[in-house]
Amino acid sequence: MRAIVRSTGILACVAFTCLIADTHDEIVDVISNLANALSTVNTPKFMDAIDKSMPDYDKLKNDVSALMNQTEITSSVEIITEDGDDAKRSVDLDWYLEIRSLAPDGPIERRREHIHCELLRKDKKHWKIVLLKPQNFFAPASLDK
Repeated sequence: MRAIVRSTGILACVAFTCLIADTHDEIVDVISNLANALSTVNTPKFMDAIDKSMPDYDKLKNDVSALMNQTEITSSVEIITEDGDDAKRSVDLDWYLEIRSLAPDGPIERRREHIHCELLRKDKKHWKIVLLKPQNFFAPASLDK
């Protein structure tokens, strides 16, 4: 009887570990898609990960769109910390943007910031970002200064 209980306990631990790993991989996919959307000038793909009820959703959409339309962007992001469960996650990111003017030999702006991101699983399937701070990280570039 003890062997059965022990085996069941081990299986439960393995299943929980797999669930956490799957959740982590899903979060990595969401964040990677955001960075890729910036680099490939794809505002709809970027905004698809953002919950429409997030505070300042429209401002973020306008800022990201303007940033993408006025520049060429290289984006890289690394997860620093990740916490939560399979329904809600809190993630801190080290995000780097290199923003280049579209003008020949135009200026380059570099941004690097720790971004805090909170995600909820919507419809028991897809993760949506419900908080992204600071949002001004994605504001249009000031390359004329």
